[in-house]
Amino acid sequence: MPFFQSEPFDTAQATYIWTGLGTPGFFSVHVKGHAQKFTSGIELVRDTAFVGGLAIDVMGWTGPLTKGTEPYTVSGNFKGAYSKEIVVKGANKTEVVHVREIPFTTDEAYLEAAQTVGKP
Repeated sequence: MPFFQSEPFDTAQATYIWTGLGTPGFFSVHVKGHAQKFTSGIELVRDTAFVGGLAIDVMGWTGPLTKGTEPYTVSGNFKGAYSKEIVVKGANKTEVVHVREIPFTTDEAYLEAAQTVGKP
């Protein structure tokens, strides 16, 4: 029977997209890693108990337990006020990730490119 647990990750990137004056933008977070075989439903979940910014947990359904890993890539968007760093937490580490900014004048081009390619 699978269980929902923290998953290990290798790399994490974050970009803040401004959406206009007086309106909070959002963080676009991309994580890559290797999870145990038979892991599915990997997602990025906001840690609502974290104070002082944005913290993201890398979570997934794992089971049955076996040997070996498989690569994965997962992305998520999170609304909020700009911060130059966020925290990404996985089963193997907690990492402070520098946030790249996308100015309001270029956010549409960024989003269009991300949809075309599948990732920024």
